[in-house]
Amino acid sequence: MKKKRFIYTSILAGVIILGGCSTFTNSKEEPKKTTKELIEDQYFKSVQDYTAEEYSLPNGSETDKIAEEHKEEVHKAVKAYFKENYKTDVKVNNIVGAVDGASVSVESVGKPHFYTYAIIPVDKQTEEVDPSGVWSQEGQVETAIISGLYAWIFEEEFQKLDQYLDEKVTQYPIVGIPNVANQNGVGNYHTTPYYKVVIYGGSVEEKLLAPYLDNPNRSKEEWAKMLEGESIDPSMVATLIQLYMEEPDAEPSKEIFNEVVSGLSEMEGLALGQYGFILHDNTINKSSGQNTKDNSLERTYPDDIIKD
Repeated sequence: MKKKRFIYTSILAGVIILGGCSTFTNSKEEPKKTTKELIEDQYFKSVQDYTAEEYSLPNGSETDKIAEEHKEEVHKAVKAYFKENYKTDVKVNNIVGAVDGASVSVESVGKPHFYTYAIIPVDKQTEEVDPSGVWSQEGQVETAIISGLYAWIFEEEFQKLDQYLDEKVTQYPIVGIPNVANQNGVGNYHTTPYYKVVIYGGSVEEKLLAPYLDNPNRSKEEWAKMLEGESIDPSMVATLIQLYMEEPDAEPSKEIFNEVVSGLSEMEGLALGQYGFILHDNTINKSSGQNTKDNSLERTYPDDIIKD
């Protein structure tokens, strides 16, 4: 929680500095906004309206512009990188400038389904991109692939989770994140509007990664057979569920939170792993695509719901 308070305090400081004295000198005809309202206006927006178009990385405004000017070249280079190194077809969803490069968000075509990204170098002096220099952070793509495979192998189990969350979203004033936001960079690994699945290695990765890199074009049944008889450590498989209050000014509801946690705890037939749940208010940070406020209600590590 200390980290969240630090982030929120830093945002507040930024509002005061950026706003200057004029921020607090509204005319008598205009009611003064509270500190919370100032933060909300400048840094957050309603999750239902969020498309991640504002998603950004530090010191990336200049490289972002250059990469967009070479959009076709970036798309071609990144697709070729995934095809050559992972034998995987991807579509490019978004390009976001970063220090000395651009982060390119991609989505796998077909199954297994996952989101990930690669980085293409950008030379600010020559205003060119380097198609031959595309790279990815160590383990990033591999984890995305294995997470997608796991969700596919246990497709029926995750469909049960989907059905449960659909029912709760219908029953209560809560929502997930728009899928377009996941496509534009918020999504990573196997991600849905409700949750994200992450594999931290272990026997799942040991059994699936090498065969995928050798031949990714296998059926779900073939992938499932590779895990038959394997002892899977639940702590190596994490599913984080994140939902948001539907109304703009609503605080996270303890009643709804407890209802969802209770349902998840009692539910049988879910895929093996540890399940975490966070209920946020209605807002999301424009640039990061996250909600890091102190008012979020959490049931997460080290108190995850374990299914074994």
